[in-house]
Amino acid sequence: MTIQEKFEAVLAALFTLSGLVFLLYPRISADAILIGAALMASASGLLLLWQAVRHRHLMDFLKAAGTFLLTGFFWSFRAVGVRFVCLVFSLYMLFTAVILAIEAFMDLHEKSKTGWAILVVAAGDLALSLFGFFFYKRDPALLSRLTGIYLIWQGVQMIVEIFAFRHHRGSRAWAIRYISSLPVYLVAAAPSLILRFLYKRNMDQAAFTSREPKNSEPVNLRVFVHSGLKGEQQFGHMTIAYKGVMFSYGNYDAAQEKLFRTFGPGILFTVPAEIYVNNCCVYEGSTLFEYGLHIDREQEEKLESLLRSIFAGTYRWYSPLFEKLPDHERFQKYEKDYASRLEYRTGAKFYKFHTGVWKTYWVFGRNCSLFASELLHAIDSKVVIPKGINTPGEYFDYFEQALQDPSSNVICQSYHTASRPDTLYPVAL
Repeated sequence: MTIQEKFEAVLAALFTLSGLVFLLYPRISADAILIGAALMASASGLLLLWQAVRHRHLMDFLKAAGTFLLTGFFWSFRAVGVRFVCLVFSLYMLFTAVILAIEAFMDLHEKSKTGWAILVVAAGDLALSLFGFFFYKRDPALLSRLTGIYLIWQGVQMIVEIFAFRHHRGSRAWAIRYISSLPVYLVAAAPSLILRFLYKRNMDQAAFTSREPKNSEPVNLRVFVHSGLKGEQQFGHMTIAYKGVMFSYGNYDAAQEKLFRTFGPGILFTVPAEIYVNNCCVYEGSTLFEYGLHIDREQEEKLESLLRSIFAGTYRWYSPLFEKLPDHERFQKYEKDYASRLEYRTGAKFYKFHTGVWKTYWVFGRNCSLFASELLHAIDSKVVIPKGINTPGEYFDYFEQALQDPSSNVICQSYHTASRPDTLYPVAL
C-alpha cells in the first residue's frame, strides 16, 4: 500500500467512525467536538500569552485576548452542543451556497453554459442550509444524524476508490468523485500533509523517487501539482506543460486583487517548463509532483486548437517590473511581487483576457486547477472535473491513483524539490 493509500485509508476510517458516532450518539459527538475545540483554543491562548509576555509584543497580547474570548465561547456553548453544531453546519452550507452562486453568476455573465448547472447546485446547498436553520431548535438531533450519514458516505467512498484502483478497475472509477467530494481542506492540503509526514520521518528520498514509465508510450503532456509546507503553498497550484512550454493560470496582478486575493483579473502566463520548475523549487520553496501523460495525435490537435482559441481572447500584460528603472534597482523594488520576480528570473510572458469565463479569477471557482482540468477533460473525458470547489489536491489524488491503472494514459511520475538537487532539471536559472 502506497503512502497516499495509507493516508486515504486512515481518513476513511476516521470519517466512518466519526459518522457512526454522529449517527448513533448525536449529543455526545456534538459535545466532543466543542470540548475538543475548547481545549485546543485554551492551549493556543496560553501559548500566545506566553509569547506575548516573552517578546512583549502588543499584537501577541491582542491575539491571546481574542483566543481566550473564543475559548470562553466554546466552553459556554458546550451545554447546547447539538444545537451549536447544527448551527455551524447550517452556516457552512450557506457559505458554500454563496460561493457557488457567485461562481454561477460569473459564468452566466460571461455567457458560459455551466452557469445554470452551478446555480442549481447552489440552490441545493441553500436548501440544506435553510433546512438546518429550521431544525436548529426544533429537532437538532436529526441534523446531527444527517451529518453522520454524510461522514459515513465519505468514508465508504474513499474505501471504494482505494479498492477500485488497487484492483485496476479503470480510471473511470474516479467518476465516483463526481457524486460527492471530501471536505475541501483535507483535499486541498493532502499533498502538503503527506509531505510533512514524510519530511518528519526522513522518508522523502525513499518514498518519492521518479517512477519508471509503465509502458513504452512517449510522454507528450505533463501535469504539475505544486505543494509546500507553509502559507499558500499548502493549498498548492496546478500547471500543465506541452512541447516544453508551461501554462499557468492564476491571480498575478497584485494591484487589482480584491477580497484578500480571492478575486482578481485572470492571468495566463507561459514560460519554459524546466526553468519554471527549477525556479519554483529553488526560489519559491515549492515541491512539484510531475505526471507524464501520453495523448494521441487527435488529442494533441484538439489541445493545440483549444490553446489557440484561449490565446485569441487575450492581450499581453506586463508585470510592474517594466517600470523604467535600472535592472538591479527595478528587481529590488518589485522582488516581493510574484509576477515581477517570475518575469525577472524566468522570462515568463503574461496574458490577460478580453472576455470569457477566464477573465476573472475566483479562488473558489475559476482557479488554476479548474483551468488545467478543463483542458485535460476536453481532450480526455476520463479526467473527470469534480463538483464543488476544485483544488490541486484533488488532482494529486487522481494522478497518484491513475498511475497505478494500466489502462490510464498517466505514464510516469517525477518529484522535484530543492532539498534534492538531483530531482531538478539540468538548466541554469
